[in-house]
Amino acid sequence: MGEEIDAEQAVEEEDDSPVEITIEQRLEFLRKARWNVFMYLGIAILMFAFAMFPFSHEMEMDSRVSDYPTGYIWGVVLPGEDFTDVPVEVSIDVANIPADTNSIEVTVIKANNCAVPEVAIGQNDARTGYESHSNQIWIIDDVSVGSTYEHTFKIDPGLYCVEIFIDSDESVGYDVTIDVSTYPNQFIAGALGTFCLALSLFAFIGAQKHGKFVKNLIAPEKELSIEDKVLAETSSTRLAVGPSGPPNADGPGGPPTEAGPSGPPSAGPSGPPSAGPSGPPKSSPVEEPAKVADVYEDQGEGYYFRKFPDGTYDQTVYVVEEGQYIPYRAPE
Repeated sequence: MGEEIDAEQAVEEEDDSPVEITIEQRLEFLRKARWNVFMYLGIAILMFAFAMFPFSHEMEMDSRVSDYPTGYIWGVVLPGEDFTDVPVEVSIDVANIPADTNSIEVTVIKANNCAVPEVAIGQNDARTGYESHSNQIWIIDDVSVGSTYEHTFKIDPGLYCVEIFIDSDESVGYDVTIDVSTYPNQFIAGALGTFCLALSLFAFIGAQKHGKFVKNLIAPEKELSIEDKVLAETSSTRLAVGPSGPPNADGPGGPPTEAGPSGPPSAGPSGPPSAGPSGPPKSSPVEEPAKVADVYEDQGEGYYFRKFPDGTYDQTVYVVEEGQYIPYRAPE
């Protein structure tokens, strides 16, 4: 029984122990993270392009009325006007219309096709001021030849009938081109593209972390020793002391003056010189210069630099041991 418990504890300790990851595994993680960045970014670009891709239908009008059953327009089913509505762009290019044309009406009615009674009911409601999200109308009052008119409807997913009516009494003389473009993928593909873009950003952050870790493993930064740090700090604050220029050759008062005789020379001695003391002359004692004591400046944390009388520094780091300044030696 005791052996089984010891075995279970050993297994638990092995499971809890951290798993070491080799450099090869880190490089593999880095490669996958970079591929994920490009993959998610590419998917995001495709989704955004697909969201902006329209499904278009073009009609040529040669009479007063023209209609177009859209078929099922898919999208996010949220009843009412909201941000998930599908855009429907209608473009009307007027090349020629009768002179008595009063207006052009474009209605978008939710119906299974354009031959059901719901279309006429919806158009009547829209014309009389009872326009709803399922029955929408656009009226162009001032119509001129050679002009292009555009309008965007926002609808819910479903089946619709788009009808164009030109208010004129003439039966001929119509040359109008209508282009209907729907964007059913705008919300869905846009949301997926935004999600993939966020994943690409997270993958980029992960790739940066893996890259930094791998760089530290392959080429670790060399840490400066204490002696190098002290030398660097001292070198940054060292002052160079020296003369500002050569001494003046003329002296402090200008050029030296030549001394001349102040009068005639005096008469020489009247007899032979007296005998002087024999032996070599005595030399005057030479004074030895006073020895200047070494100056050690404290650099903090128990380290010192020796300063020479000329203001420069010895590049050796000193420490105090038993009251003496001795060169610092890094511990082995």
